[in-house]
Amino acid sequence: METRPVSYSTGQKVLHWTIAALIVAQVIIGILIALVLKPGPVTDVLYEVHKSFGLTILALALVRIAVRWRRGAPPLVGGLPAWQRVAARTSHYALYVLIVIVPIAGWTATSTCCPPVKYFWTVDVTLPVEVEEGEDRMEASKPIFRIHRALALTLAGLVLIHAGAALHHHFVRRDDTLRRMLGSSKSALQATKPV
Repeated sequence: METRPVSYSTGQKVLHWTIAALIVAQVIIGILIALVLKPGPVTDVLYEVHKSFGLTILALALVRIAVRWRRGAPPLVGGLPAWQRVAARTSHYALYVLIVIVPIAGWTATSTCCPPVKYFWTVDVTLPVEVEEGEDRMEASKPIFRIHRALALTLAGLVLIHAGAALHHHFVRRDDTLRRMLGSSKSALQATKPV
């Protein structure tokens, strides 16, 4: 019978918190671009950073999914009602899907409207998106950008729910859920103690 780890590996923790920080940065940059700043040099720089952060999130997400598939994850803490177990699993799968799909949608939209797409102003990573002859590239990209924005807002909402649930586990239930992603959990320490 396969045993599951009692805590996340250091690599899993680094990937989790790096992706989380980049997503928070992406939300802030996206709001600044859409609602606050006028077109100009600062906005152009933020667009470039936003695109590059998105591609970084995509790459890290794929690594994280591979590590999770290879190493596994600790089981959910005991004593959870069935609906919370279903909600936890469903939200985790949804987060994994969205941290892959949101950057792909943004990458596709940007490749459609504004080639070339550069990774931090250097490597050309433009997707080969075909636009019909005579079709305006900006107009062709608008539906894809709408999908990107809707998925990004969904991801931001799920991240807030995820963070709220983690804080609930930590401060209300006082279990190991958040500690396993922060450092050594009680169960991990007990598992390493000599019997």
